Amino acid sequence: MHIARGWTRVRSVFIALALGAWLASDAGAAAMSSDSIKSFMEYSTSGTIDPTGISGTPVISFNSVSGGAFTAPSSFSLGEFLVAALPDGVSTTYNNTPFHITYLTHKVDGSVPSVNGTPITIDGVLNGTLTNGSQSDVVATFNSPVPAPFQTGNFTNTLKVLDSPLSLVPSSTNGGRTTAQAQMIVQELNPPAIPEPTSIALFVTAMVGLGLRRRLRVAR
Repeated sequence: MHIARGWTRVRSVFIALALGAWLASDAGAAAMSSDSIKSFMEYSTSGTIDPTGISGTPVISFNSVSGGAFTAPSSFSLGEFLVAALPDGVSTTYNNTPFHITYLTHKVDGSVPSVNGTPITIDGVLNGTLTNGSQSDVVATFNSPVPAPFQTGNFTNTLKVLDSPLSLVPSSTNGGRTTAQAQMIVQELNPPAIPEPTSIALFVTAMVGLGLRRRLRVAR
């Protein structure tokens, strides 16, 4: 009888520890997933290219995004560099020609943010030569680092420009359009505290142990 009771107690302890470990792993997974937050962003952009550092006829402009939307942290368009055609035998060279792209958040998850750290401006330079309508070695290089993280409502946003330097296609390719892509990483300010997995495991184990002690007393 005593041996059976002892074995029952040992088995109960193992069950309690396994339950605590399982809950601890779930809590750890929840803690990891809290770092990645999805958010629906509605935005617009505007872009300009300075007239400096250009030899020849300026043929590069920027098509802005007037009413864009994306779900962070997926990539999204900042707009398009547009290259117009040149006559045969004519070239234009860009030498550290500055460009500026301004990003503005309008809504976050369907609501106008109470705190809005935008607009922010992303700068860079153009370098290379365009010849005729079919040749281009112009690249758009974005300045590093990009703007610091900014706040919208209860979120902190970090914008990352993709593909820098970005090669611009000539007018004979895709209508001369080259999209500038970016990515937004969104994190919640002051997220709810999540108990550490070890604390949860100890708490569950203690509670199960107390329950077993009461049942054993009743059985006696």
